Amino acid sequence: MQSSFTNTFFTNNRLKLRARLPRDYPVVLIANGSMQRTADTTYTFQQESNFWYMTGLDEPDLILVMHPAYEYIILPKTDRVKAIFDGGIDTAELQRRSGITTLYDAANGWKKLVGDLGSDRALYTLRPEVQFEPQARMYANPAQRYVIEKLRRRTPGLTLHDISHHLAELRMRKQPPEITAIETAVRITTNTIEQVRSSTKLASLKTEYALEAAITNGFRAQGASGHAYEPIVASGMHAATLHYVSNKGDLGAHELIVADVGAEYEHYAADITRTLSLTKPTPRQQTILDAVIGIQHRASDLLHPGTLLRDYEHKVAAYVGEALYALKLTTSTRDLQAIRTYFPHASSHFLGLDVHDAGDYDMPLEESMVLTCEPGIYIPEEGIGVRIEDDIIITSTGNRNISAVCSYAAYAI
Repeated sequence: MQSSFTNTFFTNNRLKLRARLPRDYPVVLIANGSMQRTADTTYTFQQESNFWYMTGLDEPDLILVMHPAYEYIILPKTDRVKAIFDGGIDTAELQRRSGITTLYDAANGWKKLVGDLGSDRALYTLRPEVQFEPQARMYANPAQRYVIEKLRRRTPGLTLHDISHHLAELRMRKQPPEITAIETAVRITTNTIEQVRSSTKLASLKTEYALEAAITNGFRAQGASGHAYEPIVASGMHAATLHYVSNKGDLGAHELIVADVGAEYEHYAADITRTLSLTKPTPRQQTILDAVIGIQHRASDLLHPGTLLRDYEHKVAAYVGEALYALKLTTSTRDLQAIRTYFPHASSHFLGLDVHDAGDYDMPLEESMVLTCEPGIYIPEEGIGVRIEDDIIITSTGNRNISAVCSYAAYAI
């Protein structure tokens, strides 16, 4: 299948970034490195999103240098043994894909880069992430930090100017090839959910991992590279854990199942949630499901040009408060503590290269931004979790829900 992305896309992204920068310092962007899984094996490689946005390249350990007058890529060190096991680097393909014709081997490239820093000893880059993020309990890919530390050793007094905000502003406004890729990822995801939710198919599945496997098969069969994130297939009590990803429990015959999944297509993500059931939901389950669907419709109507997400989130929380009161879960529609007990997450995030994509949450929404809309209600004491999530493109006059074709019904009769 022919890619929607030509090297013109990546070349123009580099030009747009350079035009935003006030000084003539070099820009240095660093590819991710491979991450150890066990012994001498690695996890599946995933490129750093900003690096891909600027180059389209999926090789690890590359370095992009954008001098005001020219640009080049520094290749990683390699040897014959690595080439035998992992394959060599196709330099012609790197040039064709990125639109960058000048490539340097590691030794000459580093010499060139240090010389390009000149007497200013300053560059634009992404500041290295902290090595460990305690809230997310997540370690950062070390490639960025490794290269910056090496540069600092070779260039004492080096000054870094962070460009993460510039890149976020570029990435949050989606271009036509990006919209095409996201729409394709969404179409693959919604088709797959509709396939597995059919009464005969869903009823034949006994475990969360069997449903996950059916979804994975649907994604790959339609051309996706796989999942854009770890799939959540959570039945009953498991659905009250927002990021439950072990997917190893049974599918309860009388439990609601939260399926939060998204295909990845040409690096771009879908992120869709439907709440399913093997049998007809109980009246209580259906009432909760209807409440979340109603909140989702009201919330998505708020997403249009000019909306400030902080105001939007306050309104969505108020909608949830009304629903919780009607469900007799609270004694007030305005009990914020109770609202956050049953709805402990935000209801929208940007979507694109990353499932939680780069963006400025303090900016008013504009045409061509893409977001999710995902309210939920989670009631551990009843063993119930419900989430409904759609993917929304902001248009000049409002928005377009590109996943609404996927039914909200929990049970296919």
